[in-house]
Amino acid sequence: MNWSTSVYTTLSSDTEPSVVITFDSAKYIFNAGENTTRAILQSKRGWRKVKALFLTRLGTQRSSGVPGLLMSVADSSPRAMWVIGPNGLYHFLASMRFYVFRNTLNIKVTETPDLQTEPQVEAVPAFKDDNITLFSIPILPSHIGGDESRVEREALSNTSENVLKRKREHSLELPSKRSAIDESPTLSTDSPLLDRCLDDSEFDPATLEGDEADAWRRLIVEHMFTWVEPPPKPQQLPKPSSSKKGKPGQNSADLKTSKTQVDTDRTSLPQVPHWAEDLAKSQGKPLRRGIKGPNPAGLLKLLPSFVPPVRNRSTAYIVVGPRVRGKFNTKRAEELGLYGPLRGRVARGETVTFTVADGAGGNVQRTVKPEDCVGEHETTKAVIILDVPTPDHIDSLVSAFDTPAYSPFRMKTPASRKDYVVHVIYHLLGSNVLEDERYKAFMNGFSDDVQHLISSPDHNSDPLTFTSAGLSQLRLSQLDSEMFPLPHYNTTPRKELSSVTQLPPNCSYLQSNSHVDIRPPRHVMIDPILAEKDRFNPAMAAGMPPELPVMTKEKFTKAKRFVSACLEKLGGVVPKVGDELVVVPLGTNSAISSRYRNVSSQFVRIPDWGTLLLDAGEGTWGQLARYFGTDAARPSNVWQVLRELKCIFVSHAHADHHTGLAKILAMRKQLDPPPTDPLYLLSIAPIHLYLRELAHLEDLGLSDSTDTPNGVIPILSDVLNPRGRYQTAESGWWSPDHSRKAAQMMCYALGLQRLNTVDVLHRTKAFGLVLTHQDGWRLVYSGDTMPSETLVQAGEGATLLIHEATLGDDQEEMAHAKAHSTISQAIDVAKRMRAQSVLLTHFSSRYPTMPQYFASSPKGDNADQGPAIALAMDHACIRVGDLWKMSTYIPAIGQSFRDMAEEGDEEEEAMLIKATLRES
Repeated sequence: MNWSTSVYTTLSSDTEPSVVITFDSAKYIFNAGENTTRAILQSKRGWRKVKALFLTRLGTQRSSGVPGLLMSVADSSPRAMWVIGPNGLYHFLASMRFYVFRNTLNIKVTETPDLQTEPQVEAVPAFKDDNITLFSIPILPSHIGGDESRVEREALSNTSENVLKRKREHSLELPSKRSAIDESPTLSTDSPLLDRCLDDSEFDPATLEGDEADAWRRLIVEHMFTWVEPPPKPQQLPKPSSSKKGKPGQNSADLKTSKTQVDTDRTSLPQVPHWAEDLAKSQGKPLRRGIKGPNPAGLLKLLPSFVPPVRNRSTAYIVVGPRVRGKFNTKRAEELGLYGPLRGRVARGETVTFTVADGAGGNVQRTVKPEDCVGEHETTKAVIILDVPTPDHIDSLVSAFDTPAYSPFRMKTPASRKDYVVHVIYHLLGSNVLEDERYKAFMNGFSDDVQHLISSPDHNSDPLTFTSAGLSQLRLSQLDSEMFPLPHYNTTPRKELSSVTQLPPNCSYLQSNSHVDIRPPRHVMIDPILAEKDRFNPAMAAGMPPELPVMTKEKFTKAKRFVSACLEKLGGVVPKVGDELVVVPLGTNSAISSRYRNVSSQFVRIPDWGTLLLDAGEGTWGQLARYFGTDAARPSNVWQVLRELKCIFVSHAHADHHTGLAKILAMRKQLDPPPTDPLYLLSIAPIHLYLRELAHLEDLGLSDSTDTPNGVIPILSDVLNPRGRYQTAESGWWSPDHSRKAAQMMCYALGLQRLNTVDVLHRTKAFGLVLTHQDGWRLVYSGDTMPSETLVQAGEGATLLIHEATLGDDQEEMAHAKAHSTISQAIDVAKRMRAQSVLLTHFSSRYPTMPQYFASSPKGDNADQGPAIALAMDHACIRVGDLWKMSTYIPAIGQSFRDMAEEGDEEEEAMLIKATLRES
């Protein structure tokens, strides 16, 4: 059985390391940082065979791409999937309940133990199937600061036996030895908790503690993913022969074993959530497979508080491949008199005893062992994934590999490596780990032929991840270098590995698209097919822009001449109010990213006042980092932009509009020195609740008070809606008074005369935004909506309208069904609003490059006929006063995209069209 490992993403400005193990029948993903899904699309690998996801840590570094990955897996084909990670995984998944729910997916969750209360003598699997056996090792910091919790101090002093015992209540069923952690208990149908959550509208999950809190989180995850695998069809069951002797080579005992195995497999399939089954029975209704059922009463309320037993823990994984038996010697078996089913038993490793003729007319018993006619089995191959965040984690890692359970994986001599051969180790390291003498000594404890692939922020380069988008930007920079600036990247390592002394042999950088064959074993290589698809880096290495085809060059030249002529005419015209406002689209796709476009986000710079973000889909941080650069010595770098960020507005709770938010807040929290001003977060209540639940796992800098000097201050969208009647008796950040005061402070910080939200027409609670500046301009943002008269009235006379235009005009019926707008409908809203200009964005995934409306019907400069119309493109720098240029460039842009068409684009388009199921 052949298998391999691949690196989907490496450490860069817009990705975190993600490793995949591939068999013919399944894929196993290790970590899913931001943009993992987009990277899979970039390489055209797909999700169909994904069987399990393993997380080394919870938080924005290793797992912020999990929501997008889960939805992509669910949309590819109905199936069950395993998700395994550190303690808190149920809490992490349950926090997604406002926007992730799929009736085509069932996930089985395992939380790995935080502690080992005694040295392990024998390694016990955390996961096992026909392909791999996986062991998890907790890696803990060596000391804890004084502000940590009592639970954590007890955990590290090995006094928390109950914690370990409780964590052993969550696991998969394993076919062999007892697992490190057992199957999760389910709530019984007579549970008081079940009664309350289904029937009591006043039920508050935040009051739950201990086992009840854990049970509630599990119930929520069950409610989110409800697919149930149908039972096998009758003809799939083994059918005994009409003869009592059965089929040749198979006796009745074999048949009985086969049927028992089928029945066992059927019972191990994901079952209908017990609470849904109980409710259906009580109502006398049949339960339909894959139907979510009614919401538990406390679903939309804050989760119970979660305190990790050990903060900043990580997990190492050892992955052992299948045992490959030696070759069966048929000739020797015949000499021993071994025939029929007995051969199969010996081939499977059994010792058999049978009767044979002794050659003298009598019989004699003969015993045959596997080694008598089966060659030596191959030494089992293994892969290790290590995640070591800080030097404080090194001692814990070294101690684990010194135990009898894991020391067999870290041997140097051939004689000591009969059971396992480690072929490759992935080192996911934090700052100052690689050059620590303890870590180098640990690495040198492995055999010299082990391959070490290293991810380290102190040493790695910063290659461009999405080279298709990069190549497009490189080409368009020849059209207008100011409007289409090149993304920031760096192919030179920060520090060469060769400069680090005493590293073992076979060390190399972790690179995207690197591939290692485990069986048959080969050294690391870059996937040649994927390398060939990268046309950006060769073009940059050549030191000159790519040569454009004749037709494209002609259209570029024509567009530039027209713009130049217009600028000459406009030379004496006095600039309009708001012309200096700048918009940088960071994501213009809907539902799911494509190779050329990220999901929703718009960066807005108000000269002399500051910046704001309108929505923040997954990957927004990476888009900012690529646009502004991470070099601290460069003016206006991304860190400075983050300091100046005054407001983030999230229009609604669909995933493509907010799953990049936590990453931005986490990066802001890392700023040293901290920002001097607060950041105002304006959104609906579920977004605020979601972030507060994530903050149990990672500090996001959230604040409950408007008096905080630099925290993230919440503002509820409902409160700023003039048509709303937001009433609540809550106090603190939840109260209307808090939101109104914070909104006044935000208006003062941005120089706004007025800011208000507008309720728009979408399939969930959604708001648009109207900003009226004291300088006299007005910016309107629609969020996701079908044409809304309320928005038209609120945005009257807008300087700029940023409006969604999800679908082409030929899809008006679909747009109405999904409560989106077509391109012409968005333009009509701008005309009725009497907007001076409109920037169209949020294009359906069915248009991977640009909507056909623009490709076939360019509008040109139509300022005299109505609003100036522009197409939003990722990483375009659009000054409002220059917005009219975009419409002139559209024919040239469309031709450039046609030039870049690749073989297989149709497959990607089909995959993206399927993802439009999310556009709701």
